[in-house]
Amino acid sequence: MPDSASADLVAAPWIGVVNEELRSATTALVALQARPTREVLDRACDLCRSANADERRLGVLVLAELHDLADVAAAGPAFVEESMEVLLALAATEPNTDVLAEVARAFGYRHDPRAVEPLLAWRGHPDDSVRFYVACSLPCCRARDNEQRVVDALIELSDDEDGAVRDYALFGLRELEVDSAQVRDAMLRRVRDPDVSVAGEALVGLARLGDERAIAPLIDYLQNPDPHGAVAYGLDAATALADPRLLPTLRALEQRLGDRPDLRQAIAGSTDGR
Repeated sequence: MPDSASADLVAAPWIGVVNEELRSATTALVALQARPTREVLDRACDLCRSANADERRLGVLVLAELHDLADVAAAGPAFVEESMEVLLALAATEPNTDVLAEVARAFGYRHDPRAVEPLLAWRGHPDDSVRFYVACSLPCCRARDNEQRVVDALIELSDDEDGAVRDYALFGLRELEVDSAQVRDAMLRRVRDPDVSVAGEALVGLARLGDERAIAPLIDYLQNPDPHGAVAYGLDAATALADPRLLPTLRALEQRLGDRPDLRQAIAGSTDGR
């Protein structure tokens, strides 16, 4: 994200907001998001066509954050056709990796199936941040006619060398709620991942599909709770499985962690499953 000075320099002449609103790049983006007007759209599109990579990146950030405020609860994207035209053009020609990563991110906020083609083309990109946003955005662009390709790409990304990419690929597979042997096998491969968040996502996904192959690695996961809070994944998986074989491990965990709602729920489910 551009620094505060860059945000002031780039955004102020285009949008016409006062300097106090532009004390940081984050504040600037919030200010722009609250103005989903044709003027803001046009200025953001102009930025996306700039010869300066920082300006193009800011333009993409603004396009990604424009939402239809007529229905705040839905928070759907605004100006989808216009923004997608610009983003797809950038996807085809952008030489700067940082800008490209923001385009991949922006596609996820547009919820448009037309983004699937460039996202699929970037799943093997050498930059981790591009692949990360591919994993984040693909599920948001799923449609009936591209679902299998999206699932296949997420399965591929679940074996990525970067832990954050694997994490979000598995999260995407779980959120898509697609059940197949290939999806289950992808999750099973990651249940003992060295990254505890990745392993946790895999365990939750497999458990929600009712796959008993999650039980043994889940017991190991719960016996060595992560100090940074990833144990919540394990308890989510235990609740989904509701298997009495988990009860001794859950009781032992209760002795270590004390009473907490998610642990209580997992114990109740495993007890009822007897």
